[in-house]
Amino acid sequence: MSFKRVSVGLLGIVLSMVLLAYLFRLPLTSWYLTPMLSKNGAELHCIDWSLTSQLDLNIEKLCLTYQGLQIELAGILANKQQVRVSRANLIVSDLANKQQPDASQTEFKKLALVLPEQRPLISIEQLDVVSPFTDTPVRLAIQEKRLNHFTISRDLNADVVISNYEVKANITFDEQVAERFVTLPTSSHFTTQSQIKFDGITVAIESSINASYQHAIEQCDLGFNTEGQLSAKYQLNQQHLYADLSALQNQLSANRDCLNTIADQQHQSFIEAKLPLTWQLHIEKPVSVEGKNLSAPIIKLQAIEGQSEVTVSNTSLSLLDPLTSLNSQVSIDFNSKDIDELKLNAHLHESSVSADFELSLDSLPAFLDFQADGALVEGMGAKGELDIDELFTSPTAKLNTNISVKNALISGAQIADFSSAINAEYNAQQHLVVKANSKVKSLTYDDINAAKISNELTLSTDLSVGELFADIDAKTTAAKLSTAELTLNKLSVVSKALQSRALQATHHVFADGFEALVSHHMSEVAHPFELVIPEQAVSKLNPIIAQFEPLATVTDGVVSGIIKGDVNLQQAQGRVQISKFSALYNDYLANDFAVNLNGTFNSGQLNIAATKFTLNELRAGAVVKNIQGQLQVTANQPCAANLTGQVMGGAFVVNKYCPLSDNQTATVKFENIDASKLVTLDAESGISLSGRLAGTLPVVISKQGIEVKQGQLVNQGDGKLLITNNAGFDAVKAQQQELSTTLSLLENLDIKKLRSSVNLKPDGWLHLGVNLEGYNEAQQQAVNFNYNHEENVFTLLRALRLSDEITQKVEKEYAKKGSNDG
Repeated sequence: MSFKRVSVGLLGIVLSMVLLAYLFRLPLTSWYLTPMLSKNGAELHCIDWSLTSQLDLNIEKLCLTYQGLQIELAGILANKQQVRVSRANLIVSDLANKQQPDASQTEFKKLALVLPEQRPLISIEQLDVVSPFTDTPVRLAIQEKRLNHFTISRDLNADVVISNYEVKANITFDEQVAERFVTLPTSSHFTTQSQIKFDGITVAIESSINASYQHAIEQCDLGFNTEGQLSAKYQLNQQHLYADLSALQNQLSANRDCLNTIADQQHQSFIEAKLPLTWQLHIEKPVSVEGKNLSAPIIKLQAIEGQSEVTVSNTSLSLLDPLTSLNSQVSIDFNSKDIDELKLNAHLHESSVSADFELSLDSLPAFLDFQADGALVEGMGAKGELDIDELFTSPTAKLNTNISVKNALISGAQIADFSSAINAEYNAQQHLVVKANSKVKSLTYDDINAAKISNELTLSTDLSVGELFADIDAKTTAAKLSTAELTLNKLSVVSKALQSRALQATHHVFADGFEALVSHHMSEVAHPFELVIPEQAVSKLNPIIAQFEPLATVTDGVVSGIIKGDVNLQQAQGRVQISKFSALYNDYLANDFAVNLNGTFNSGQLNIAATKFTLNELRAGAVVKNIQGQLQVTANQPCAANLTGQVMGGAFVVNKYCPLSDNQTATVKFENIDASKLVTLDAESGISLSGRLAGTLPVVISKQGIEVKQGQLVNQGDGKLLITNNAGFDAVKAQQQELSTTLSLLENLDIKKLRSSVNLKPDGWLHLGVNLEGYNEAQQQAVNFNYNHEENVFTLLRALRLSDEITQKVEKEYAKKGSNDG
């Protein structure tokens, strides 16, 4: 009995202990599992279990954390054959915030799982995974068909194998799966087959990818295709991502219809000829992200056709502030039809950019029409350097470039051997200064030709004011500027301009030493100008005058003037003053001419109000003095009226003379002319004539030349004719005895009346019909004598000019002075 009692007692104790253990199963389980799980990096938060009537383990709830993963299990039924979980939640922490200090987070460690060799197989009917990588939870079903080998289905299909030190998964992923929890662009397709390995610290991925994306803009399809192998590793503790994309074949393309979106056909043809439509993207070396820093050693973009290439190397940046932290080197080597080569090497360092470039092309695009006749450029090259600092805050920049063009045809202007050195600086206050030094060997436009042109230009502007205001300083020189009518040498133009709402400019012009100042104000509605000719020697115009009249030379005089008007309206008015003007023309000498002209120009018509002019002396064989008259221009027709002067001891008057008129008659009236000077004979001839003459000469000017028709000369008072020891006269008397008595009456004749008709032909032959009435005192005989005389006036005047010793000396001195001044 005592043994039976003892046995019952012991059984009661055991049952009591079992009952107590079952009643206190939850704290006992927690007490037992907590240190065991801690050794493996896991932490138990909650557990609630019980036994079924078949002694199966029923876990109502189990909560764990493992290296930042929160696991919640519910509805677990476990026995020796299997563990079935009805519901489970897996929450993945935001790893992007891991580097922020947080005492609750622990460092990731290598997996060291203690996996039993035998245990029940596990199945999870529904697992919801919540992570920062997806917009909605990912719902999975997990089935363990053999120990530690799981099959995952529903939102994601995968095979997972778990070992003591590694989790390995094979996953198939496509756009249909992805669209369950992220929004994808339309017309995107991809398929990936990936093998993922996780050892607790590092996630390693090996993927086979086939992806495409099409983006349509109107009728333009832009495409991206990639195919090949990808490998990547992500280290959780250091947040270091390492991706090898070198085995991927990436292609970017645009279809031919994209060019149809360009309205201009010339632009469309240019882009089609120059820019390839298909490119290959190669990421030759692994890309890495460590913490928040990304680095890519080398990325290349290569054209499928041709040899164009863009290379981006040594790239690094911070993902928190990518623009200001960007460091990279960019190299562009582009060539196509007409573009021999375009090279660009740029270095980007945080907010700074430094680049050098070189461009060589055969011709400019045809669509660059400066005017209707278009532009053609041959043999163009450019090279230079560009530096930019503080690109994203207060940028400053420097540009140095050299541009050269072998030949160019721009808006009808033919340019040969153009070169320019350009320096530009832009500071933080938004002040831009551009300096350009340019040279052109020759320039031809219509009938205008210029040689050896150089230009120095400085442009300063403040871009911060919201409106363009620019100060422009320029100096342009040309060795020669010529047209069909005129050639200018040593041309220089110094310009100062202000560009605001309109252009205000002043140009200081020098041509062959002659100086002028031009100012103008050019706007959309008006273009007023002012031309100032400062007082200067007229002899500076000799190189220009010689081109129109090679026999003319200015020897003295000053000119000044001011002209104001509007270019758009073709209107102008002004004055020009000439004084002390002296000039030579062949053997003619004009001395001390003065005039003050006031005129207007309107719609192509020049009008100058009648103004007085004076000319102190004119030597044309006969010496004419004290000439004065009225000069007037009406509708581009210059005329001189009421000309008066002194000649041969007398005076003359010309009613009107218009130099440009082909058909006109000028009436010249003489009075008190010294007959001895009119009939210029040798001093040794023995013939002399004295007295005073008056006359009227109608001078007809036409295309055939100058004529005098029915001119008249008459005497004013008595005159005297003396003939002594003249061999020619004596010979006539000897040969014609019958006239000897009559001719002897002329040897000492007191002239009472002289009348002469005057007719001059365009060829210079002068015909004089002379009638003399007088009295020979010695022979007490009245005389009535008629005489006809013909002589070439042009030859006579030439002889008179050559015989004028005074004129000869003056000509030599003036010619020398004019040459020096000019």
